[in-house]
Amino acid sequence: MTNEMRARDGQAVGPMFRKAVAERGRHQDVGRDDLIITATLTLLGELGYDALTMSEVATRAGVSKATLYRRWAAKPELVADAISTIGFVFAPIYPGESLRDDLLVLLTQASDCSDRPHVLKVAIEAARSSPSLGATLRVRFVSYLRREIEVIAQRAVEEGYAPLTERELIALTDTIVALSIYVANSTDRAGLLENLVENVLMVLMTGQRYEPGSC
Repeated sequence: MTNEMRARDGQAVGPMFRKAVAERGRHQDVGRDDLIITATLTLLGELGYDALTMSEVATRAGVSKATLYRRWAAKPELVADAISTIGFVFAPIYPGESLRDDLLVLLTQASDCSDRPHVLKVAIEAARSSPSLGATLRVRFVSYLRREIEVIAQRAVEEGYAPLTERELIALTDTIVALSIYVANSTDRAGLLENLVENVLMVLMTGQRYEPGSC
């Protein structure tokens, strides 16, 4: 998997914390970005976050430290972008048949830790001990969810529901963050997800109790 990430309709967008091209100076080979991301994930799994160094990443990727620092300013930003490529940054493919189904797809994907679970476990443990990494990962995760919530909220408006206020969008995003963590390791994840979507998220999205077949 590369460090390019799907957005709407399969379009690719760049990592959040990689420096913009204008900040990098001369034209740079994006293929090296992929080498750096791959090296970061491999070393994160082998060494853990604390022992991981930018020098180790550069060596494993086969690039100079200057090349690495032209792209990422520090380890937390690099690790956050690397972790993002194996999970929650991918825009879900929504069924588009109902708000309920779209919310279920979003919550299912947000709580899915099946892709390289060891690396994700290391990252979660590191985030607890490293405030900078924890904050960086939260920014990435919350930004991803907020973007997707706005997409579904717009569909709700098109179906005749009232637009969500800024405070309501924040509350809905925060709720999905909490629920995705809550259900991640559940033994009955599928059933729990459906219950939470129908009885919590649909109410927050539409202001109405969900009735099967209604939306």
